Amino acid sequence: MPRKGKRTTVAKGIYRDSGGFEVRITVGGVLYAERMPADSTIEELKAKRAALESQGLTESPRAERGSLRAAVPSYLRLKAHLASVDDLEDDCDAWCALIGDLQRHRITELHVLNARATWLAAGLSPKTINDRVGTLRNLLKTIDGKKAAHLFDDITPLAVPKTIIRRVSDALILAVDRALQEREQQPHCHFDGAKTRARFRVFVSTGKRPCEIMRAEPGDVDLEARVWVPRDAKGGYCPGVYLNDDMLAAWQLFVAADAWGAFNHASFARVIRNAGWPQDVRPYQARHTMWITARERGVPLDVIADGAGHKGDGALTKKFYTGVLNGPLQAMSERMDGRFQGWPVVPKRTPAVSGDRKRRTAQA
Repeated sequence: MPRKGKRTTVAKGIYRDSGGFEVRITVGGVLYAERMPADSTIEELKAKRAALESQGLTESPRAERGSLRAAVPSYLRLKAHLASVDDLEDDCDAWCALIGDLQRHRITELHVLNARATWLAAGLSPKTINDRVGTLRNLLKTIDGKKAAHLFDDITPLAVPKTIIRRVSDALILAVDRALQEREQQPHCHFDGAKTRARFRVFVSTGKRPCEIMRAEPGDVDLEARVWVPRDAKGGYCPGVYLNDDMLAAWQLFVAADAWGAFNHASFARVIRNAGWPQDVRPYQARHTMWITARERGVPLDVIADGAGHKGDGALTKKFYTGVLNGPLQAMSERMDGRFQGWPVVPKRTPAVSGDRKRRTAQA
């Protein structure tokens, strides 16, 4: 029964027009409406509205105000300036798949522990799971205030196996660069042309974090003065990077390829692995290699700390980038040299031969 003429409000969600009554209610963003006869009583109209509300709650369990799912758009909008916003969105999707329709104030420590157990059983790494828990904590803190994240106070992060630093050779980096360039020349190339190679060159030559490369803007790079001032991450500080010839060539390609802006970490890693980067070596090891090599070539730790963008008293820099060659560790090993007389090589034993073989050998 269509609406007829001007209508007046009788009660909340109940309207009268010349054709009778219309009862309306919105549940989870979906409108439910039904016409009622002109002789309907107010009790009947209110009962119909309650029935429509019940129907909506049954048929459309959409995100209600106060649910975790309802908070995600606002949270991501507030974090849109971060280079890691795509990772945050993935973390939020993972939480919504488990407890998205749960009211935020009803989320407990048990929900978090159950989620961790589910993801561990699915084969996710402890680091990935810790990152997801951190995202949920930050979401609640951002949307509902600091006190909303109290349920994480007693949750100990999962132990993350320490990643062994594996150096990558200059020859490998050059080989990957050549392979990327060859792929750019192929017809129907399905990745972003020279942009990936440009980002790869800036990454391996400067040792800066991928997120710092994503944040770079044209005004941050002065090719004539050969200076790049990164927008630092993780609370560190870098006064700037002087661009040597390798770095300058990398940034010239970066500018020519218009490689500015965010890029997907996983896609970047997949492309360079297809170009020859070892499957079992994280691309991030190129950054570690850069600063370890700098230390072994005599660069002081405090300078490396500035270049790497570390914060604090330099303990982190010393922990990761002490260096082995041309330094105290090499000198220590050399001082201990000769304890076992160079491990002299033991001559190979002559294989034993049978008596028949001995007689035949003698007769010969």
